[in-house]
Amino acid sequence: MNSPDHDRGGRTGLAAPPMPRWWVFDVDGCLIDSLRGTSLRPGARALLEHLNAGPAHVLLWSAGGEVYARERARQFALADLVHGFFAKDGRDDHGCYLTGHLPLRAAQAVFIDDRPEDLSSRLDVLAVPPYLSDDPYDRGLAEAARRAGLA
Repeated sequence: MNSPDHDRGGRTGLAAPPMPRWWVFDVDGCLIDSLRGTSLRPGARALLEHLNAGPAHVLLWSAGGEVYARERARQFALADLVHGFFAKDGRDDHGCYLTGHLPLRAAQAVFIDDRPEDLSSRLDVLAVPPYLSDDPYDRGLAEAARRAGLA
């Protein structure tokens, strides 16, 4: 059983879970703006660099497919920070994306997505607000950075 910890704000809560081994990021609306596809979300590069330097593995997946995810990573010079590219391929009976084709154990993974309703409630999902257009003040990845030990 986890014991209570006190964070910097003085609140009592449970100890933070261990850092996941696999970090699965959606592409559009999560890392890259979804309206024009011309801007990388603030903090994305620093987060991926941090994860890549540690024991974590970063995967990108997209409804646009594996090739699309890889092209977007190349466009923003992120490909060297990513361990694999995958399609959001198929849905279960509840309308949630299937994850069985990803090379990970779900118990060791966190999914970062702006559409958490598209993922099974059995997964560890970190919901982020949609990143719609270039916004240098966006802090949508702040919780993911904190969980990764970056912030």
